[in-house]
Amino acid sequence: MASPRLTNERSETGRSWRLRRVGYRPGEPARSATFASGFNSFLTTGKLSLALRLGFKHGVDREFTARYLGLLFCNALFAPMRLWQSMAYSGRIARQELHPEPLFLLGFWRSGTTLLHNLLSMDPHWGFVNTYQAAMPDVFLAGQNRVRRMIEKSLPANRGVDNIPVDFSMPQEEEIAMMCSSGLSPYAFLHFPRTAEKALDYLFIEERLDAREQAEWKREFTRLLKTASYHMGGKPLLLKSPSNTSRIMALLELFPSAKFVYIQRDPYDTVRSYERLIRLMNDWHALQRADFDELLTKQLEVYRDMALAYLEQRELIPEGRLVEIRYEELEQDKIGQVKHIYDALGLGGHAEFEERLAEYVASIEGFEKNPSYVSDRVIAAVNEYVPFLVEEYGYDPRAEHGAGA
Repeated sequence: MASPRLTNERSETGRSWRLRRVGYRPGEPARSATFASGFNSFLTTGKLSLALRLGFKHGVDREFTARYLGLLFCNALFAPMRLWQSMAYSGRIARQELHPEPLFLLGFWRSGTTLLHNLLSMDPHWGFVNTYQAAMPDVFLAGQNRVRRMIEKSLPANRGVDNIPVDFSMPQEEEIAMMCSSGLSPYAFLHFPRTAEKALDYLFIEERLDAREQAEWKREFTRLLKTASYHMGGKPLLLKSPSNTSRIMALLELFPSAKFVYIQRDPYDTVRSYERLIRLMNDWHALQRADFDELLTKQLEVYRDMALAYLEQRELIPEGRLVEIRYEELEQDKIGQVKHIYDALGLGGHAEFEERLAEYVASIEGFEKNPSYVSDRVIAAVNEYVPFLVEEYGYDPRAEHGAGA
């Protein structure tokens, strides 16, 4: 039987999008690292001890002091709610059983994972980590009503990196919650781009972490998913995190019966869009100065290494439990591709949410797309770092436009 929280969650998901135009603007460059900009950090609602530990470990540059103090202020502000949630819910969360057959959505950042996540979440069969939980993983159960409504008033109209609306009840990637609650995440690199390169090892759990680090990550990841499962009434979880693309071995260890969907986008378009994402994330989250070209080079190396890891580890997935799709085909036929996924993975119940899915698709068809010109810089980067992806998934190789293009 669904809990009252779950019933409310579903009714909120179906409501009309509300466009708010106050508060944080993720699509606009940060003019300065102000005290208020600290309210937007992935660490904002985390433990004060975590933010202090990471700050002392990696170092905060002087011009980012105000931003750092802002996030520390928020940590302290939410501390009572964090304690309340721990006292009221920790026992229940620990006892929560996880459904053995989650569905993991894989794909590099800006490959269409969010669109796919939103489409599949129209099926009421699934539970998921919602946006409110991702932003406030250790607080959200203790602040489902008044606090949530207060924060929702400051949400932007869309995510900034694209025109997908921001709504607390919609699904979100669990990696944000991992960063906020434990810091065991590659997203620490966004905060400390000069000194936190080790954080990128959390993209490669089995290959780059020692036994103690692996056990710590798996424990925190499991706790996070149990919290989501408790909130969603024990339903099987629909999980989307680009970071999981290179973690298949670890995910199968935790969930031997898991199923997977991998989405591939034209690498030239992926890198074009990802370059913009990295610039925006650095503007809003960094606590250190960084040379953007060096930062981008490191991210291109990550793209290459994650792609190679995925191509190797996908062989570990038993037959019938992985389906690969292309973003371009999903964009052209959203309903048809969702049905293809359900048929390929042997998932039932597609007809039960077909009408709801069609309504959602109709609601997003008018969204304006961002400019898609691919520069010589991007073409050169793809041809240097991931030409094997272009070939593997049948995309056309591109040559640079040349001087003056």
